[in-house]
Amino acid sequence: MTDSSKRHRLGGLTALALVLLAPAVLAQQGPAPAPTGAPLSLFPPPQAAEPVTAPAAEPPAGDETAPAPAITGDARSPRGVMVEELQAQDPELAGTMGPDNGGLPADLWQGLPRADVEALVAGIPAGLTSPALRGAARSLLLTSADGLGAGEKTRDFAALRAEALLRIGDADGADALRNVAPAILEDEGAALAWLEMQFFAGNRQAACDQAPGLLSRFQHPVWQKWQIVCQVANGQTDAVYLTLDLMREQGDKDDLFARLAEGVVAGTKTPVKGVLEPTATQLALILVSGRPFPPETKLGGPGPLAALARLPSLPLPQRLAAAERALTLGGLDGAGLLSIYESVPDPDAKLLTVAAAKKPTPLLRAQVLKALRAEPTPAAKAGLFKVAMLASSTEQQAGPYGALLLEEARQFRLTVGFASIAPLVARLHLLQGEKTAALPWVNLARDDFNAAKDEGAFARLWPLAAAHDLVRETDFERARWIRELGGEAARDTADGVLILLTALHGGKDAPLPPLADGSTPPGQVKGAVLLDAINAMGKDGPTGTPALDLADILTNLSRAGLPDQARRIGAEAIAGLLRPGA
Repeated sequence: MTDSSKRHRLGGLTALALVLLAPAVLAQQGPAPAPTGAPLSLFPPPQAAEPVTAPAAEPPAGDETAPAPAITGDARSPRGVMVEELQAQDPELAGTMGPDNGGLPADLWQGLPRADVEALVAGIPAGLTSPALRGAARSLLLTSADGLGAGEKTRDFAALRAEALLRIGDADGADALRNVAPAILEDEGAALAWLEMQFFAGNRQAACDQAPGLLSRFQHPVWQKWQIVCQVANGQTDAVYLTLDLMREQGDKDDLFARLAEGVVAGTKTPVKGVLEPTATQLALILVSGRPFPPETKLGGPGPLAALARLPSLPLPQRLAAAERALTLGGLDGAGLLSIYESVPDPDAKLLTVAAAKKPTPLLRAQVLKALRAEPTPAAKAGLFKVAMLASSTEQQAGPYGALLLEEARQFRLTVGFASIAPLVARLHLLQGEKTAALPWVNLARDDFNAAKDEGAFARLWPLAAAHDLVRETDFERARWIRELGGEAARDTADGVLILLTALHGGKDAPLPPLADGSTPPGQVKGAVLLDAINAMGKDGPTGTPALDLADILTNLSRAGLPDQARRIGAEAIAGLLRPGA
């Protein structure tokens, strides 16, 4: 990041102030530049990948004294009326979202130099496991903007945004952006990222239809490789040798890719061996060759992981582990997950217990969701729902897996008979962003708490509800709360929760701190503040960021006019601290 952009990072509450404010929350009332040579692949270097292994069992005012401008235009126009043509939006700034459909205001980059904007977008990391961060990044990257600050253009801004969308696994978002900004595929780096992700997301034909045009536009040998992959995928193996010769003439020395291509032409069907960390083109060629996939292969990135999860020849535990990692990184949606779950054998209902949920595996989560969707009996369905919630992480509950669970939870009746799972149903609604639907379940859970029947479950729900302004903190006595959380052993957790609630409820009222040079800040650039937050948390996400650091981030977001983003991020963190059964 440039020094200029760093000046826009606004400090928040000091750590000391947060510590002092934390107890008081209970008294509050709340309702990369374009590459030269080889284009940059979307996917991380192999050594950064983790192995997929089978899991255990407004404008300025003008001078009022100045003469009015001469009226020009059609002489038939009424006197005093200016006739101007509406200008089409610059495709580089086009998007599919705005304030009315989940996007940000169009002035999100106002006042920030272009170089800083480009650096911020290029800095969005791959591997975001937080649904809240991926959702915030997606809405920002797809927002249609008014303009960028002054400065030299180094990359097409739409191309930079598309690359970032692909890094976080959003192939559909990147394709939607390409529809309103076709020049994305004229940028080599973005074109390569788009082709790779479309291919691995299962849209092989869409990717291969673009391959010839991209090959004629760009000169790097990687495009020859993708041409070979598409030739094999389309059954044109007789053209492979000619393309290999052209690739070699360009000086490419990828002997492994060449051997794999020659094996396809020769009709080799034996298992692939010795390919532990394949490049994107090597992986794609293995997938289209039809040869058995080496189970010891290490893969990273949402696209390759999703492709691996869809491979029927892999052992089921390995497919499920890949599917969960792809889902966590944004490369797989709920429908895609369910299609993989079709291969999971029907479970023995006696094995899907609360005890089993304490040692969760991808297979257990697959089996319990499958059983939950098939179970017709309300009481048994409620029991399976509890197991599924206890066996899944906060990020899973906030993401597509949680959305699938919520489909089933909608069938529960709001009666006393379901009071035991009311805290879990309310938690899931809140993590899925359904505040209104959560309120009746919060009230049902509170009734159980007042009757001393909930066994401490409400202690883990009310702070999450308070983050959404559904309960008042003054309703709960701190000593009892900490006791029900686990006593002295839970005090650090309780302090972290209170610090985050303080930031959420008081952040927008916090004064703006001075800039590094001591001057008064001119205001907040929403896009910069949000991207600073995303880049600061990165792969750790809200649940892995220390409470004091996260409180500073939440305060910045709130006073920048982004309270909804702050709330979702903060709620995810609070839910992570207060996991059921922890």
